[in-house]
Amino acid sequence: MDYSKDKVVIQSRDGKSTQALSSLNFSTFQITRTKNEAYQVDFQAYDDGSLGFALLQVENLVQYDGQTYVIKQATDDNTGGVSNVTVTATHIFYQLNNRFQYNVRQGDNSFSLTDALNFLLTDIGDGYSYQIHGKFDSNKTLTDFGNTSIIGGLSTIKSAFGVYAIVPDNKVIHLYDKDSYVTNTHKVFRYRHDTAAVQLQYDATSIVNTVQAVSTMEQPAFSPFKVQDADSVAKWGIKEGARVESDKITSTDAMKSLASQSFVLEPSLAMTVTSAGNEAVSLGENWTVQMIENGFQTSVEVVSIVRAPFATSAVQVTLNNTRKNYLDAQKVQQSAVDTAKKNMTTDNIWVIGKVDN
Repeated sequence: MDYSKDKVVIQSRDGKSTQALSSLNFSTFQITRTKNEAYQVDFQAYDDGSLGFALLQVENLVQYDGQTYVIKQATDDNTGGVSNVTVTATHIFYQLNNRFQYNVRQGDNSFSLTDALNFLLTDIGDGYSYQIHGKFDSNKTLTDFGNTSIIGGLSTIKSAFGVYAIVPDNKVIHLYDKDSYVTNTHKVFRYRHDTAAVQLQYDATSIVNTVQAVSTMEQPAFSPFKVQDADSVAKWGIKEGARVESDKITSTDAMKSLASQSFVLEPSLAMTVTSAGNEAVSLGENWTVQMIENGFQTSVEVVSIVRAPFATSAVQVTLNNTRKNYLDAQKVQQSAVDTAKKNMTTDNIWVIGKVDN
């Protein structure tokens, strides 16, 4: 039987039993997607004696909106004579966490992106394939590539080739460069207009502005030295990170350039927006966030979405964290400090109290 895409369908792992879930608690059904990190559904259902409910077991499949998920956690809660099951199911793409490429290309080997993917997926089977979107022209050197989970291998490929986003569509793995992935929408999240809440969370724990550079060649090319970003040190103090090593670089200037790539010069800014309604938002879209009352405005990419498609509840959207976003927010903070200083009155200070005779 074919089911419409708006039905939540449960299927046994062997494909022999399938039924739409009639006992779904619709308000609990939630989809979470985070770029390059997570893709899952969570929901609750009650025992109505149906096959669909009976199939809510680990490693069985959940189908919704054309995508397939695998139940990884199922909690059976029996309270007051009522049986409820809470389910977490991850996208079928993440089954590749449990598939390995045991072969290894020993030593340093030059790969194109296509060569690396073909090698990684050789003999994996199960119908997984890939599509490349954008330009990845140059070859990269991968060392001892292999003996890895497929997800781990994709992570290595992402870092080596500068893949901006890996997006699963069932068993098709889409790899994008930034230009092919990000969409400029010219849409705006306006606080207290179409956005119920804007949360800005600042975190200084990740700042790194000083590292030690070390040559690990058999005959070191230079003595260990420290690399610093003077502006960041002046602003935030010395924030040291792990030392940076190279067994190939012989120039101190080249080593400084490599070491500086590990710098995180400003605090991170986690920006979360809650829309006023169940609004259509997609990963990879560029939006503008405005808080008109304090003059805050910045352009951001949608990197995470939490949506309840069967409810009228708001969509929670997490936006990218870039240095520009932090500087935009800091400008507003500094303006608030300057305004508060101007409003301070120091000319007349009155102390009210009892005067003893």
